[in-house]
Amino acid sequence: MTTTAKLDSARVELSPGTEAVVPLQIRNTGDVVEGYRIEVLGAPAAWTTVEPAVIEGLYPGTTTTATVRFAPPRSAAVPAGQLDFGIRVVPFEHVDEAVTPEGVVEVLPFLDTTAELLPRTSHGRGSSRHRVALDNRGNVPVTVSLTAADDTGALAFRVRPQIVAVAPGTVEFSEVRVVPEKRLWRGPDVTMPFTVTAAAENTTPVLLDGAHVQTATIPKWAGKALLALLALLLLLAALWFLLLKPVVESAARSSVEDEVAQAQEAAQQAQEAASAAQQASAGAGQAAAAAQGQVAEMENLTQNFLPPTEILTPTTQRMTVQTPPTASTTPVTADPFVVPEGGSFRLTDLVLSNPQGDFGRLVITQTPPGGTSVVLLDVALENFRDNDFHFQTPIVLPAGAELTMGVVCRAAGAPPNQTPPPSQCDDALVFSGQLAMPVPPPAP
Repeated sequence: MTTTAKLDSARVELSPGTEAVVPLQIRNTGDVVEGYRIEVLGAPAAWTTVEPAVIEGLYPGTTTTATVRFAPPRSAAVPAGQLDFGIRVVPFEHVDEAVTPEGVVEVLPFLDTTAELLPRTSHGRGSSRHRVALDNRGNVPVTVSLTAADDTGALAFRVRPQIVAVAPGTVEFSEVRVVPEKRLWRGPDVTMPFTVTAAAENTTPVLLDGAHVQTATIPKWAGKALLALLALLLLLAALWFLLLKPVVESAARSSVEDEVAQAQEAAQQAQEAASAAQQASAGAGQAAAAAQGQVAEMENLTQNFLPPTEILTPTTQRMTVQTPPTASTTPVTADPFVVPEGGSFRLTDLVLSNPQGDFGRLVITQTPPGGTSVVLLDVALENFRDNDFHFQTPIVLPAGAELTMGVVCRAAGAPPNQTPPPSQCDDALVFSGQLAMPVPPPAP
């Protein structure tokens, strides 16, 4: 054996986002000048460096020192726990006599959980539904307990599920149903604020502010419509008594006189009586034809009633982009949302999230099938932390169209209580709307 290598400490303990340095002693026990190539083995190799990685000209009987630097990133991709590693030292002249001192890195757990209420404000005469998005950016699973309350007691809440387990690097959702205790029959809209509390173990609870705007059961225009209807009825009654009734009575009187004259003439002349009978028979045929016409008209009306052709499904999804700062102007994009074949998507709400205060741009694009991308929204990250948009007229995406979120990261934000500061931008988009799919044909 021409080489020996030893770590000053075979066990390293550190938190993600920090660094630890361990010296590596290398001794040339051979009889020729030797050079070495140093490699890191095991899971920590992705975030471990050796300085220098190549040593040249180590004389026989002498020792040199290399530095092994462990720097796990603060990311959910680095799990908490013990990770084995090895440092392989390969001599240039005696490759088959490589040595590999081994050790253990214990990555300590860290918690980083965020929560969002979607939407923040709801409207309706009765109950409404909100969703809580729980994002675990730490490296250990967390269990979050959700509760909802308001200061006045005007609302009742149903949270399902109340306890949510969130794995590292994943997002889970819980539904919050808000029910007013009393119905508002008439009057102006009433805004009722409430708070949803998301409490995870060993962390400060997160308070999410929301509001439910209760609208009146009887709309404001109902009184005016009732007055207008009464005025119309009075006008129709006046037209009947002043204009239509005298005309109808005069026409009826003239008709009776004509029939009496015809009856007297029919009694005197048998020929005319027979002719009158034939005319009556013809009148009956015309009545039957008129009845058949009414039946045909009813059949046409029945055929014109068509069942619904679409099924509308409320849809909410989240996109995230994590990317380091760069001078490039090309956005780093998340996986796109693709409208299913045969359907369409009606986009109504966008919620942009920049919790770190990153600098750069966030771009939202729509790409039709086989077409050119169209930019729906292009905003500067430094102008907001949270920003939401609601479209009164939905943006309709056809089948096969793609909705994409992209981020151009200029500089990662620096939250005041986070040490060390983030090394990459971390931004998100939550969008919602209605997915329209055609109604399947009935079974034969």
